[in-house]
Amino acid sequence: MQYFTQHGDYDIFDYSTAKYAKKFTSNYRVWWGYEDRKLFDYAKEEITRLAGEDEPFNFTMLTVDTHKENGWPCPLCRWEYGSDQYASVISCSSRQVAEFIAWIRQQDFYKDTTVILSGDHRTMDADFCLYIDEDYRRTLYNAFLNPSCEAENTTFRKFTAMDMFPTTLASMGVTIEGDRLGLGTNLFSEKKTLAEQIGVHNLTDQLEDAKENSTFWAHFTEEIVVEEE
Repeated sequence: MQYFTQHGDYDIFDYSTAKYAKKFTSNYRVWWGYEDRKLFDYAKEEITRLAGEDEPFNFTMLTVDTHKENGWPCPLCRWEYGSDQYASVISCSSRQVAEFIAWIRQQDFYKDTTVILSGDHRTMDADFCLYIDEDYRRTLYNAFLNPSCEAENTTFRKFTAMDMFPTTLASMGVTIEGDRLGLGTNLFSEKKTLAEQIGVHNLTDQLEDAKENSTFWAHFTEEIVVEEE
């Protein structure tokens, strides 16, 4: 929440907001707050409202049913993987995301809207990937739907979360001089990312070194406070 409030005029719709708006009973709470099935319903309501204002809008949402150990099984789960709860939760989540995107595509505003799916990390479930082939490279899933530009290089790219910044803007039609913003590179362009130029591990090492002596980094993080639970 602090990140969004520091970087723009965002309305945060969290568990407390939904509870205050009486989206569920006062004694309802699961895992982190409320289930993704409720999140998608609230998202449809809010996106419909924003689209009705006839102004450009940004809507960001985070699904968490698959986030950690074994996932959170909701009433929509079909348990098609028997006792493997996490697999069933992933399947359920994927189905809900697909249905949500299908709904967006049916809306009038979709023709002028870019939808971005972005994974923040690989699964943290301790044993779900134990039997996956050791040669299989586990990666994140990212997709840009209905972007206003086409990628010049559609082959395998090495990139980091920093590259999502200029790529997101480019997907919405923003022209970026030099195709770089900060340490990120527009992936729709042919310009190489820092990860492609010097390697992911080398980039990580250099960022760690810079963090120790960076006044910019200190200023950027000085107001971030992590409260202990």
